Amino acid sequence: MRPRTARFRPGWILVSTESARLLSDPSQLAVDLTEVQDEGNGVYLMDAGAYRLIKRVAPLPAGVNAEHSLDLTDEDNGVPVVVLTLSDRLPENEIAPILAHSLAESAATVRALAGATTGNAAADRVFGPAGTPDVDAVLRPSDHGLRAELRQRGRMAERGSASAARGVHKKIRQLALTMGVADEQPNAELRRTLLTTDELAILDRAKNQTRPLEDRADPLGYFGRSVGSSGVSSVLMGTAAAAFTGNPLVGVGIAVPTIVNAAVGSFTERRLDRQRIDGRRPAYDAERKIREQDHPGLPALLDTPPPTPSSALSTSPSPSPSPAKKLPMATAWRNYVTRHTVPTLATAAVAGALTPLGVPAMSTAMVIASSALAKSLAERLVDKKKLEFRLKRLDATERVRLADPDLYVSRIAAEFTDLQHRLDQLSPNHQGTAGTDTPGAPDLADVPGAPPYTVSLSSQLIENISGTARRAFVGGSSKPSANPTPVAEHLSPQVQSLLSAAGPGLLGAVTGAMGDQYFLNRDEIARDAAKLWLRGHQEAAQAAALAGVLEPRLRAFRDFTNHLETLTGTPPNQPPGQEPTAETTGREPGREPGRELPAVTAPPVGARPLARAGWSAYAVQAAAGSLGGVAGAIGLGLVVDIPDLALVLTAAGATGTISATPAARFLFRRHELRVHEALETNKAFKAVNQTELRKQRAVARYLLAQLSIQAEAIVEHSAPRPATDPPAETSPRYTDHVRAAVRQAELDHASETPVPERIHALERVDHWAAQVDSSAGLPAARQELRSAIEQYESIADSNGVRKHFPDLGAVDPADGRRVTGGINGQVRAGTALAIRRLAVEPGAKPQLLERLIALEKLDQAANAGDHHAVHGTDESRAYVQEKFDQALAEADQLWRDCGLPQGLVLPALSNTPPEPALDEDDKLRRMVNQLLHHQDRAQGLAEHGSTAHDTPTPDASTSPTNHAAGNNTPRRKPNERHDR
Repeated sequence: MRPRTARFRPGWILVSTESARLLSDPSQLAVDLTEVQDEGNGVYLMDAGAYRLIKRVAPLPAGVNAEHSLDLTDEDNGVPVVVLTLSDRLPENEIAPILAHSLAESAATVRALAGATTGNAAADRVFGPAGTPDVDAVLRPSDHGLRAELRQRGRMAERGSASAARGVHKKIRQLALTMGVADEQPNAELRRTLLTTDELAILDRAKNQTRPLEDRADPLGYFGRSVGSSGVSSVLMGTAAAAFTGNPLVGVGIAVPTIVNAAVGSFTERRLDRQRIDGRRPAYDAERKIREQDHPGLPALLDTPPPTPSSALSTSPSPSPSPAKKLPMATAWRNYVTRHTVPTLATAAVAGALTPLGVPAMSTAMVIASSALAKSLAERLVDKKKLEFRLKRLDATERVRLADPDLYVSRIAAEFTDLQHRLDQLSPNHQGTAGTDTPGAPDLADVPGAPPYTVSLSSQLIENISGTARRAFVGGSSKPSANPTPVAEHLSPQVQSLLSAAGPGLLGAVTGAMGDQYFLNRDEIARDAAKLWLRGHQEAAQAAALAGVLEPRLRAFRDFTNHLETLTGTPPNQPPGQEPTAETTGREPGREPGRELPAVTAPPVGARPLARAGWSAYAVQAAAGSLGGVAGAIGLGLVVDIPDLALVLTAAGATGTISATPAARFLFRRHELRVHEALETNKAFKAVNQTELRKQRAVARYLLAQLSIQAEAIVEHSAPRPATDPPAETSPRYTDHVRAAVRQAELDHASETPVPERIHALERVDHWAAQVDSSAGLPAARQELRSAIEQYESIADSNGVRKHFPDLGAVDPADGRRVTGGINGQVRAGTALAIRRLAVEPGAKPQLLERLIALEKLDQAANAGDHHAVHGTDESRAYVQEKFDQALAEADQLWRDCGLPQGLVLPALSNTPPEPALDEDDKLRRMVNQLLHHQDRAQGLAEHGSTAHDTPTPDASTSPTNHAAGNNTPRRKPNERHDR
């Protein structure tokens, strides 16, 4: 415990002396410091001369606790220098955690400069909500700092008092959110496996019963809003009633039960808000799925049947003969009853306790009880109507955004369509394509501005039930006037009492609904602007991540297509359905001047717009209903006899509402927005949506595979590979030819009705080819390989047709490279081959998108396994292995569900040294070289007077196309040489 005088020292002296005390004994800090030498004047030599620390204390911007900078070398001593500046506003109990954080981060930065393994500093840190620890678990210096701060706070919690420990535990929970290890955060479970046992114990001890990612304001905020509005109004009404009647107990009977009702109701209101969120979620999810079907993005390019019409999934009643089931759009009615019943019972209990003391509180309790039942019945209906409006507004806004042709995903889809069209023009069987009409984008004018006036009116009528009941039960009865008005002469006292109670409420509801419309027209616009700003940042991050994956491949395909158009003399590219024009026919084939790949979406410029209306809108909303009620009471008082106390209560309630309600609601909304903004950071709303990116990558890989297969067919037609002799069985590349033939046969079978026996036979051929590699060509393995090939050729389909194994001399051995790298390398090779088989699969291709996503998920799981084998912990390796096994089992089951009894087929694994993989860019370059070689060869033959019929052509009986079509003509055996 520090002396009491420490708290009275100036900030910079306190921070300087306390930090010096901690550095004098490094064991007090949860940092790995071997030795600290104090050189005086705030300079320290750290870790036996690893670096020199210069500690300073100075004013820093609000919210910044420390800053540090690094000089590479000190000219005099030749060691790195870290300049650490601590904020002079640091509280005493924050100095040790911030110092530990800064020292650990500085030491890690120095180690990184010395060549130690460290992550990309520009990328998101591992211990952060936006990180991707599955494929990037290399700690950054900031990660080391966060872990040191966690350990330091854990020490403080153990050594402090119980009250101090509660405060430290709150700081630890906030730190857990910053590190991304709290429950419900993305990848939190995996990040926790990267922590030590002691660090996990610190986090577990700091947990409490609250949800870490709570999207509601805290209970104190709800309490302040309720008591600040209803409480102030009740106090003013009680004061006015006491002054009017001369009995203070009357004021107490009005104010105290109302305040109790507001206080208890704030907690039940918060609980109801959670139930409202859960009740609305199915409707929001259903609407989002409908929009995804109508605007699928890249999945729209998949060659699958059109999706189910969105009208069949609508959450609203359908006009069709068989309407879709309407989803619930609000929580259950019993939750509304509970919300109003609990505070009513509390109010009745207080009123019952006050009555024996002479306080007339039961009338106020009757007012609250009568209004509670009506509110519980009507509030749910109003919530449903409001939700219907918000769904329409959100849907219209999102459809405008998704239909924007400048959206990055839309431009990438257009790029794929353009490449597909250009390759179609180069195809020998090209028949031309008809243009398609692009549906127009929705108009911004279609976005609804505010809920209908009737919804606001219904809401105001509910709010005025309490006032009406209060005037009826508490306002007293009207006394016959000596000079009644002409209207009052024809009305009974009961009718006049009814008018005096309900009349002001009705007029107040009418004017209050106008105020609600004024408020909502401004508040909805402000909310939408903030949402679009956040969506813009998320789209920019998503576009950058997608561009990093696709741009190199798209650029390579565009260059390849340009080469093809140039070498074949194909006319310049035209949009689908458009005839060549004079402007384009004069251009060089394959050249599109000035055209670049789609630019990545830029994030919005400027600060975030406020997601709330201005103060004046809150004031107008509160004043409209209150002034309308007062005007109604005064107007009715000129026509009928209204009790004077009712007029007094109406005026006092209006005064309290106008003076306190706008401030209470405005402050609550500001507090609520701070909660939401913190939630955006803790849930990484601005970061890349990894689930969406996985889907986009999966679809893009499939589309690129289709383009690659189409390009191979074009090249094979334009520049066929000359037939060569198959390699001898003793050749080192013999098994590569066999595997390439297996891959060709798999593609041929994928485009036909599957014959399970043949697929199993190909697996056996692949297996024994790998065994030949692994056993150094033992005769037994070679004999099994020959037997497997003969077994494949002996299998007949239902028509009695047998297939020949593809000619080993006609395949490219590069397509049959050995699969190495263990199970993860086997899976990566298998996913690539499975995508190619899907690309040529005929028919409806059931669950195509789901299968592509499953393959991408499996591929990422394999990458995670390799990454954590080097950079992970034992716990993280076990975690990613479990996820890998789960992804593999799900993919295999998905293939079986699609009618493929053999499941997901993986290539055989060769137990040989790894070989460099052949990526798609290498294939494109090889195809271009094949075209150039064929062109040079044709030109050389022409110069020597050769004619077309002098060029040898491959034997039709050995063409892979013939075998894929089921041609059973005689051909040579795979290991048989050509007869020259």
